[in-house]
Amino acid sequence: MSVRRIWIVALIAVTLLSTAGMGPGIAARSLAQEAEGATIPYAGRLTGDGGEGVADGAYELQFALYAAETGGEPLWSETQTGVAVRGGAFGAALGSVTPIPKALLEGGGLWLAVSVRGPAESVFTLLEPRQRLSAVTPSAADSVGCPHDHFDEWWTGSGTAAGLVVDNRTGTGDGIRGYANAAAANYGGVYGVNFSSGPGVYGRSDGGGPGVAGYSGTRGVYGNGADGVVGESNVNGMSGVYGFNTAATGYGITGRSGNYFGVYAWGNDGSLYDTQGDILLQGSYGEIFAYGTQLDIYSNEHVIFDLDDDNNSSGAFFRILSGTDGILWSVAEPAGNVVAAGSQASAVTTADGAQRLMYAIEGAGVWLEDVGTAALTDGRATITFDLAYAKTASLGQEYQVFLTAQSDQPVLLYVAAKTATGFTVGGATLDGQPANCAFDYRVVAPRLGYENVRTEEYTPSAKELP
Repeated sequence: MSVRRIWIVALIAVTLLSTAGMGPGIAARSLAQEAEGATIPYAGRLTGDGGEGVADGAYELQFALYAAETGGEPLWSETQTGVAVRGGAFGAALGSVTPIPKALLEGGGLWLAVSVRGPAESVFTLLEPRQRLSAVTPSAADSVGCPHDHFDEWWTGSGTAAGLVVDNRTGTGDGIRGYANAAAANYGGVYGVNFSSGPGVYGRSDGGGPGVAGYSGTRGVYGNGADGVVGESNVNGMSGVYGFNTAATGYGITGRSGNYFGVYAWGNDGSLYDTQGDILLQGSYGEIFAYGTQLDIYSNEHVIFDLDDDNNSSGAFFRILSGTDGILWSVAEPAGNVVAAGSQASAVTTADGAQRLMYAIEGAGVWLEDVGTAALTDGRATITFDLAYAKTASLGQEYQVFLTAQSDQPVLLYVAAKTATGFTVGGATLDGQPANCAFDYRVVAPRLGYENVRTEEYTPSAKELP
């Protein structure tokens, strides 16, 4: 059996009915007024090489008392069968099979040896070293509040309240303080186990401080489980889990996963347009930074950026900057004006599957174009603007019309008239006869609302500067 150690003794009481001592270095009352045989309530924990509790089951335990730490013959022994072990923890009453003689306990200087045999095992495993039991007189035991160090003790019992209560409300120190020097994740200064659905360690504060506080040179609080650490709050504006780091380059909260997402956020997703979401960035500047060479944002359908959600600013913008903080691309609300530092191009797929860049024509103003084909009849044609074009272009002032004849002989084309609803084209052959041919036209007009915009100087305002 691979049993690394046994944690003992949580409680040892020496009498048939009640007791007074505990621990390695166990203080045992004199049995001068007690019965000839005694039982000692005893609890411990069986662990493997990694510190984990042994498998649950019914075990056999051999107990023996010796006069020395090593060697010698046992002064008393017994074997108990069917001892229930759960999570490595067990409890037994020494002397329940063979009562311990009163005179033996009165002599003091005893050492307890324990051997264990697990289910389906053929031999017992001796757990070393032996545990020391010492004796004191009744008066000494009564006069000393706690004549031993409680080291490695286990206490067992059954109740509906607390197994241990330490009340230090009248003092200023800790209620319980634990120290450890173990590197394993399942060993700590304070270790709590709950075999039901409740927490292993529960902390509460009624004075405004933290319910549970952890301090460490590495990790102040460590959780290991299906959910390693769970925080819950029912106070508006507060957090289920709160992380704060006062170091110059420290992190308030770190989430890490070996194979999946490092941080999982789930907020109120009742509406796309409410102000309740999955992640809230506090402060005047909310920032997301990727230490790597790429930042990916994925969506199963849409990605929406809502500028000036509280609608109390003018000129709020979405901007893409270069490594030197130069503006590469910017869009501002409410008009949606877009500014780009480079050329405007579309990636067009050719017939053979290749892609080519097709560049936008850029001008000194903001114009809308419309193109079409019409035909002259007896040297005349009137073109009425498309209704949608007429509603978006500024056609009440000067606009340009460009004409190209479709003919096998020279034709002179000219714009005879221009109105806000259309224009008239005239045409004649070189011999002065009215032309009857088709022609192409292109109309260029200022965009409505941008009539006076022309080669503006672009200097981002102080508010817009990165």
